[in-house]
Amino acid sequence: MTEIDISTVLIEGDTATIMGVKYKRVEEPKSPAEEAYKEVYGWYPPTDPSVSNFEENRWESFQIGYKAAKEDLEPKPEGSLKFQLGKSLEDILYDWWSDVFVSDSDLDLETSISDLVDRIELFLPKPQSASVSESVDAVLMVKGWNNCLIEIGRNLR
Repeated sequence: MTEIDISTVLIEGDTATIMGVKYKRVEEPKSPAEEAYKEVYGWYPPTDPSVSNFEENRWESFQIGYKAAKEDLEPKPEGSLKFQLGKSLEDILYDWWSDVFVSDSDLDLETSISDLVDRIELFLPKPQSASVSESVDAVLMVKGWNNCLIEIGRNLR
């Protein structure tokens, strides 16, 4: 192996000049998930473990979400199930109106209103659980979400 006089080595950023020959540091190409992470957060995911593991947990969660989104965008084979959004609140009101006023309904006022409220309650999102989260913010957000749902339910009756 040839010895090199350290005084002939010049390092500037990504480039090292050794005995007049410039060498550029080569980095491993980033994965599409890493590029997407940088686009969202402004930096690449961590490569060194941190004390709190916050960044590593965020990167792991990001990868799971990225993979799921990528799978959703891939073409599905013919005949496979496709995700469809549920009815809108407007659709539910139209259906209720049609059932009560357009068709020959023998429901009294109290029963028809109760039926509408039942349909709206089924339309509302379900309460969430933060039992798997260690984040105080997530726990508080879920608690607030569930309190809003309880309040909406109370105001319907």
